[in-house]
Amino acid sequence: TAKANGKTTTSGAGISVGGSVLLYGTNPSSEDGSWSIGIRNPFGAADDYAAVLKLGEACVSTSGDYEKVLEADEKKYHHILNPKTGYPAESNITGVTVVSDSGILSDALSTTCFILGYSDESLNILKAYDAEAVFILKDKTVYVTDGLTDKLTLTTDDFKLAEK
Repeated sequence: TAKANGKTTTSGAGISVGGSVLLYGTNPSSEDGSWSIGIRNPFGAADDYAAVLKLGEACVSTSGDYEKVLEADEKKYHHILNPKTGYPAESNITGVTVVSDSGILSDALSTTCFILGYSDESLNILKAYDAEAVFILKDKTVYVTDGLTDKLTLTTDDFKLAEK
């Protein structure tokens, strides 16, 4: 917050580091001060979005099986390893985006939820850490936790929002 010519102004910043984004303060380019964060379409190009989240100050991290991929013998291997097997994690999701107050926590939770898939276990962990998430399943169904329901907009008809 700063004062100039007798007026108080608030500004902020969005900082992106790989699959994580820190949203600090208010967005000076937005009328309501919110930030618009695109969630990548896991089945499209790097600049294709499946959805957009409209958020205030937060930390946002995404884990997915479409980044850092090695293809060998006609099989794809992604970089998120299951600690029990040492092999790439296999679950019912292709990507998960977690919103939290902590960058470290959002990153750890997105990886954990990716490994566990969309499940009661993932939802219970998110609740325990007061975090929210968007899960994109391999069949293009999108599940959203309650705290993000009114903040998410799908940007393509390729995906369908799951009924609660």
